[in-house]
Amino acid sequence: MPAFSLSLVLATGVGAGLSTVGCDRVDPGPNFVIASETFDSDYFFCKVEPEYLFAKSCGRGEGADGEGNCHYNPSAVSGMPLIDHPAIDCAGGERPVSRVGLGSGSAAESNFQAASLVMSRDYLTAPILVRPQGANHPRVVVPAGDPAVEVIRQWAAR
Repeated sequence: MPAFSLSLVLATGVGAGLSTVGCDRVDPGPNFVIASETFDSDYFFCKVEPEYLFAKSCGRGEGADGEGNCHYNPSAVSGMPLIDHPAIDCAGGERPVSRVGLGSGSAAESNFQAASLVMSRDYLTAPILVRPQGANHPRVVVPAGDPAVEVIRQWAAR
């Protein structure tokens, strides 16, 4: 093998080896996002949505809230826009009976994504609970001691 070819092979091999040796720094770029927590979607569809969001009228609001001023109106709320849809059939359990209607882009999936953004493993600091308890929210929806708090606590643990 000619000398220059061997040098080229060695240089290429060394260069390739160096490129795989660990770096001590990586530039994440301008659109860096920290991955959010992933919460149990089935529990959301079967418990959180029907027993918390729908039961507490988060979407449509109550009579005194004014028509269209709650979470079904994304221009009326600063966070967690919701979409009205029929409840997911879970037959009283914690798993949907069917996955039909739960795909990407579905109303239920959209609600899950919106609620997940305001959820936290430390449920006592999660905006999905703190705000409806009266912190920067038009009304107290979930008073202290309300059984709905347990639904959020359970979701945080999953």
